[in-house]
Amino acid sequence: MTGPTLNHVAMTMAPDMLDEDRRAELLDFYGEVFGWTEGDNSGEQGNPLILLTGVFGHFIYLLPGDPALAAPAMDHFGMMVETEEELDTILARAESRAKVDDRVRIIPKGTQITRGPTHDYTLTNCYVGFGMPMMVELQHITRHAHARND
Repeated sequence: MTGPTLNHVAMTMAPDMLDEDRRAELLDFYGEVFGWTEGDNSGEQGNPLILLTGVFGHFIYLLPGDPALAAPAMDHFGMMVETEEELDTILARAESRAKVDDRVRIIPKGTQITRGPTHDYTLTNCYVGFGMPMMVELQHITRHAHARND
């Protein structure tokens, strides 16, 4: 049996951070870098910005309000990618944007190995932030079986 799965992240942001111009900047950045699109908010109160991730039922919900979420620099939510190449492609788009916009925050790609009893796991990740109180961590995990010692 599979347990519950995460389907969205919601953050309250200062109303001026979700005005018409800033909404357009968020949509432009997250659209270009991650491929996210704007969801229909017509049934919602408060004019939230809903960013659809491209996976059915998965979205980022940004609601204007007071008090706004204040998060430490490393607070983030994680998203999994299928391949390391996909992670590299997204990171390259973010790095391109960072060259022309100093508001883009990036923590470079890194790798960590976790040892398990029967398998090891290689986590490759990076962090990207722009305009939201939390960064996005991209992760790719590879599972490696231990060699048999007969």
